[in-house]
Amino acid sequence: MVCSWCKRTFPRERTVIEVLAPWRIPENELCPQCAQQFSVIDWRTCCPSCGKKETEFCSDCLYWEETCPMIQLQHRALFAYDQRMKDWLHEYKLMGNYQLRGTFAPVIKQKLNRFDYECLIPIPLSAERYQQRGFNQVTAVLEAAGVRFQELLEKVVDTAPQAQRSRRQRLVEAQPFAVKPDVACEIKGKKLLLIDDVYTTGRTLYHAAEALQSFGPQSIRSFSIAR
Repeated sequence: MVCSWCKRTFPRERTVIEVLAPWRIPENELCPQCAQQFSVIDWRTCCPSCGKKETEFCSDCLYWEETCPMIQLQHRALFAYDQRMKDWLHEYKLMGNYQLRGTFAPVIKQKLNRFDYECLIPIPLSAERYQQRGFNQVTAVLEAAGVRFQELLEKVVDTAPQAQRSRRQRLVEAQPFAVKPDVACEIKGKKLLLIDDVYTTGRTLYHAAEALQSFGPQSIRSFSIAR
């Protein structure tokens, strides 16, 4: 097996399922050494609503509860947004290393299989940002994981990268998303799951949820690779 981050070859035993169905063997995944460098969120010691490293409901969630009382995302994430994760995202997104899209594919697929949803909706990029990067970092990860999704949102306003904006600037930015035409039937009465790469303030996901809310979904939850 080839590590999807350091590219070193490492030994790995096949599971019973993989022996019976060899087409389920991933092309690559994290080696044990690299896997230990990414901090898995411990949900026993963090905000139970979003995964921030606090033992009670964090200030972010209290803010959204007051600002958007009709939306309860019950966010879940896999990894802490620490320096190692920032390094990976920098290489993947900013440097455009498309090969890294499969880094966490097995664990993401496993995690998403535990959610009760009917429609998985990735956060879109603006046309300008897509042209610059050449790929949507979220849909590329889902494709690598073999997870089905529906692109029901479009980003109609190009915004500066989050790293270039302060927390206050992020929180007060205008709604950048719109629901695509003729997709109301895919939303009304459905259990929706939004997915993004990183949850920082929550502004992006709450904007997306607000755009979808008016079409009458049964519920909206959210998921990200990092928090």
